[in-house]
Amino acid sequence: MTETLVIQTERFGELSVPETDVLHFPEGILGFGDRKEFVLVQEAAYAPFLWLQSVDDPHLSFVVVDPLTFVPDYKVEVKPAEVKSLDLDDIEKARVLVIVVVRDDPDQITANLQGPLIVNPEKSVGKQIVLLNDRYHTRHYILREAEESNGDSDTASTEESDS
Repeated sequence: MTETLVIQTERFGELSVPETDVLHFPEGILGFGDRKEFVLVQEAAYAPFLWLQSVDDPHLSFVVVDPLTFVPDYKVEVKPAEVKSLDLDDIEKARVLVIVVVRDDPDQITANLQGPLIVNPEKSVGKQIVLLNDRYHTRHYILREAEESNGDSDTASTEESDS
């Protein structure tokens, strides 16, 4: 029988989740190395976005999304050792999510496509990795990308200048 874990959260109040739903990030998430266990929370009103809620810190949650939702040609290129460290034999078997920064102006919503979260769904273990190429950015304007994919050529570039 699956044990249930009760998590206190600032955003969602008390959550009861099966222990099998806890995702373990042995190295934490960049900037939050001491937080190693998270659960995904889905609310229909925010679809396709999810919340990655810390099990140990009621105040820590990230908005995440499958990058293919906004960037259909998104590719994860990582070292084979990164894939093996998640007990995966193929990156295609992973669940890939990216952290999103939501702002009041939807055009300013960005996603960290350079540092995706790679999760082995069978083992409930994850890792944030930095991609090998520099095709993507840490502040990628995802709604602009989606508009461009739909043929709207009057939108601004998806890349943010480093200047």
